[in-house]
Amino acid sequence: MKKLLPLFLFTILASLLIIGCVNYDQKTEIKSDGSGTMKIHYYANSSNISSGELGGFGFTEDKVRTKFSSSNTTVGDVKVEEKKDTDTTKSTHVTLDLKFKDINKLTEAESFKKIKASYEKGKDGMDFKYTLLKDTANSGFGMEKYALTYEFEFADEVLATNGKQEGKKVSWSKNLTDLKNDVVMSATIKGGGKKCGLFGIELPIIIFAGVVLMYGYRRKK
Repeated sequence: MKKLLPLFLFTILASLLIIGCVNYDQKTEIKSDGSGTMKIHYYANSSNISSGELGGFGFTEDKVRTKFSSSNTTVGDVKVEEKKDTDTTKSTHVTLDLKFKDINKLTEAESFKKIKASYEKGKDGMDFKYTLLKDTANSGFGMEKYALTYEFEFADEVLATNGKQEGKKVSWSKNLTDLKNDVVMSATIKGGGKKCGLFGIELPIIIFAGVVLMYGYRRKK
């Protein structure tokens, strides 16, 4: 029994280490109304994949479509292919195109259950947040080699962000060890913010009132 215990513990540890051994890259275009498109690429060691799944990700076309589809999202082209890494190892790569009606509702699809997205009116414009939720099961020893990269391209000017900005594009490069805490990616986008004073709702009212007064003045004359 004592001899079997170390082997048992090693097996448990090994199984935990491969739970989220997935490299993930996501490129997103967001329109002003919060709808948009994504191009997603992720891959993992083929030997770690069991029954077409690993870490909540699908590695067959059917599973990919099931996990990314919802009333808010539509999956387009899907490609699943195996590539040779070395003489003894292979990796399975998944690429897919996706359309969404509202980025605020991404979590309706199973594959987005571990994120929280919001794109809402704020004080200075549109406040954007895309949060990778804390996942301690996938942030342990050795997980730093698994990359998580995200790029978002907005329809309007980016006023501020905690990511790397290039024009209307903002990107973040993380890895699985960063998931020991929530990973918050944020930006403020020009347009759509709350209006005030003569540049908001008051200006049309003033113009309308002026037209009415002018019309009344002419009728009196």
